[in-house]
Amino acid sequence: MNTRDTSVRQNKAGQDLMRKAAMLFVSLICCILVTTSGTWLTSKGVVAVGGVPVLVNAVSKDDIQNAKNKRDAARAEAQRAADTISQLEDKKTDLQGELAKLNAASEEQRAQYEIIYAQLEAALEEKANALDEFIEAQENLEQQQKLFTDRITVMFEYQNKSTLEVLLESDSIAGFFTNMELITLIADADAQAIDMLQVALDDAELQAEIKLQYADEMQSIADEKQRQLDALKALIGTTEATIDDVSTDIDSWEAKEDELEAYADSLGEEVKRLQKQYDLEHSAKTVGGVTFNWPTYNHSITSYYGNRVHPVYGTVKFHSGIDIGAGYGDTIMAAAAGTVITVSEPVEGQNKGGSGYGNYCIIDHGNGYSTLYGHARDIYVYNGQYVYAGQAIGEVGSTGTSTGAHLHFEVRIWGETKNPLNYLP
Repeated sequence: MNTRDTSVRQNKAGQDLMRKAAMLFVSLICCILVTTSGTWLTSKGVVAVGGVPVLVNAVSKDDIQNAKNKRDAARAEAQRAADTISQLEDKKTDLQGELAKLNAASEEQRAQYEIIYAQLEAALEEKANALDEFIEAQENLEQQQKLFTDRITVMFEYQNKSTLEVLLESDSIAGFFTNMELITLIADADAQAIDMLQVALDDAELQAEIKLQYADEMQSIADEKQRQLDALKALIGTTEATIDDVSTDIDSWEAKEDELEAYADSLGEEVKRLQKQYDLEHSAKTVGGVTFNWPTYNHSITSYYGNRVHPVYGTVKFHSGIDIGAGYGDTIMAAAAGTVITVSEPVEGQNKGGSGYGNYCIIDHGNGYSTLYGHARDIYVYNGQYVYAGQAIGEVGSTGTSTGAHLHFEVRIWGETKNPLNYLP
């Protein structure tokens, strides 16, 4: 054996020794990791690089599914927060409507109170005038009574005289008859005056009593209107305080929804990263491109991709797919061949109920492409199932946040939503 052969054998032996040492080192590291964690590192793998085994992070479908489950759970929580916000907004709207009614009622009550109070002032004025008239009539009566007393005194003097004495005191027969006639006329006139004064006094007393009663009635009505007005003011204050509390709750839930949405977005980025790495690691199982078909027999679009006024919340929100018009129970078909990676049926077999996407599934088509089918009544497929293009995978419904039967269809590349109309024939 020559020197060259000996050298080759020594080099080969050295390489084998290094390879064995490297494998022993990797095994030692794995043992240390197992001993430290207490569990096998199922997400780790050993691959050969240049003939030397190297420990690497391998991504499995379970890793991707776990990340998607976390993302979907965060979005479901965000949807529940959005539902709570919607309910609080409805409550706030109702309270604002009630407050408007209360304010209107308060203004109406205030107007009525002002009218009645004006009537009270008028009644009190009339009462005062009536009392003035009563006092004046009483004073007139007193004056007339004094005059009458004086006249009675004179008449009494005449009445105590005999007819002969009146005749003798008269200048003539004509004077006698004149005196007798005057005595009679004075007596009749005074009696009539006294009677008229008594009537005036009685009427004045009656008017005073009527005005007094009317004023008391108006005072009672004004007091009642004031009580109603005070009660309305208190109720308005309570309603305004309730609206403030609801507004505070809405702000809190909106902050929570934003936080959950941000967390879901971060998980979406993780899903994209994992799916991209998985596809790169399993490139031999993927195809160069994906051909999509319509997922329903009906091709009419009821809501397009992009910003829109949400049909439930009435606010501008981003619509991550398209809504295809279809009836309850219509067939949902796989838009392309692939593997089912998500199935969620919180209200399985029901036409409506639940929140968010309701009953839905996601199919992975490889090369980062995936499609989502939402608001279904029923989903036929299961996680891990391979489906072919056009295969029936469910039925159309109106589950989740939906206002009627339709299919919500999304196309995603590396987890990022795209306009499905750019991919459908």
